[in-house]
Amino acid sequence: MKRLFASLFLCLTVLSASAQKHIFLFPDFQSGTISFKGYPQPEKVVMNIDAMTQTVYYYQGETLMELTNVPMIDTLSLGGKTFVIKDGLLCERLAWPEDTLYVNWKFKKVNVGAKGALGATTQNKVDVLWTSLTPGEAVEGEGLFAQRGDYLQDVWESKGDNTYFFNVGGQQYKARRLKDLYKAFPDQSADLKAFVKERQYTLEKAQQAFQVIAFLKTLVNP
Repeated sequence: MKRLFASLFLCLTVLSASAQKHIFLFPDFQSGTISFKGYPQPEKVVMNIDAMTQTVYYYQGETLMELTNVPMIDTLSLGGKTFVIKDGLLCERLAWPEDTLYVNWKFKKVNVGAKGALGATTQNKVDVLWTSLTPGEAVEGEGLFAQRGDYLQDVWESKGDNTYFFNVGGQQYKARRLKDLYKAFPDQSADLKAFVKERQYTLEKAQQAFQVIAFLKTLVNP
């Protein structure tokens, strides 16, 4: 592993865990594999992925290290999931009916605190991190996607800022916000707006985004 990292001229930085806030995709560090472009032989690494900074952290012995050239990754396998690079972003590759969906899981900081009547700070409800599709189960009574309790993590003072890559009519599209979909599909935007308004959906919550994209596909390919 050390020889491979050295040959790739990777910049490794020792981290001060107490100085940074992390939101990891997995509840703990675990063994996985990384294949780099031009180096087909995968390397075993004990690692995790930070959804705040899009950083891969791994342990070298007992030292926590940062992998800083993520775009050189060809395939990363961790926790039964597969990640690849799409448009410079590390994305989970998910099975999709007659298609493949790629999700760049990311959170950004927001102000969720509010001042109470006596000046005390109160917390809004906890957000959660969704990291997989589960066919055959319902989300809030709709669709075929559901939570995976083993891969959710409570997140305070942050909200989803995921990027989704999907195909429609043989062409790949990229979206972070609903306006990206409205711009890319002007003929379907009115019906799509009505759909998300009725359900109060956004792309900030992945389980809602999956259903928005699925509905968009029915509009384009009825």
